[in-house]
Amino acid sequence: MLGRHDGEIGELLRFAASMVPSEVRGADLLDYLDLEEWELVLQLLGESDGNTWQTPRFWALLAEAATQMDQDEAWYQWRCVESIQGVLRVELTLSVDAEPLRARGERPLWDVTGRQQRVAALWIESKPVLNPGERATARLRPFVPPAWAHLIRGDMITLHGRSPGTAKIIERVPPRP
Repeated sequence: MLGRHDGEIGELLRFAASMVPSEVRGADLLDYLDLEEWELVLQLLGESDGNTWQTPRFWALLAEAATQMDQDEAWYQWRCVESIQGVLRVELTLSVDAEPLRARGERPLWDVTGRQQRVAALWIESKPVLNPGERATARLRPFVPPAWAHLIRGDMITLHGRSPGTAKIIERVPPRP
C-alpha cells in the first residue's frame, strides 16, 4: 500500500520518535520502527503522554507522515496547534433538549465569563456524535486564547447555540512562552 514512499515515511517517523524523551518512549516503539510497522508507529507516537515536550515540529512530522500514508492527519494538526496555544480539555454535558453535536468541525459559542461569549473549535475525544443529555471529554481550541486565560481546573463554562450544554474545565496547559 505504501510502496515507494516507505523510506520517506520511515525517516519522518524515526525523526519524530527521536524527539520523544526516553522515559516516555516504550521499547516496543523502537521494535515497530525496526519492523517498519508505520501505521502502528504513527498511532503510538500520536498517543504519547505529556504536553511539555511535544513541539509543533513533532506534531507536524506526524501530520506529514499521516498524509503520506493516506490517513487522516486532522488529529495531528489539532495537536500541533495545541502545542503552541496550550491545551484546554473539558467534561462536556449537552442539555436534554440539545441537537446532536458532531465530534469535530464545530465552532460554537461559549460563555467564559458570565457575560462574554467566545468562539472555540471543538473536538470530542471519544465518540463521533454527542447526543442530547450525554457527557464526553472534549478539547477546545479558542479563536482568541488570551480571552480564556483566566479559566482554571474546575471552572464551569456554558455552551450556546442549537446544542446548549455546560462544560467543566478538567485540564488546562498554558501556551508555550
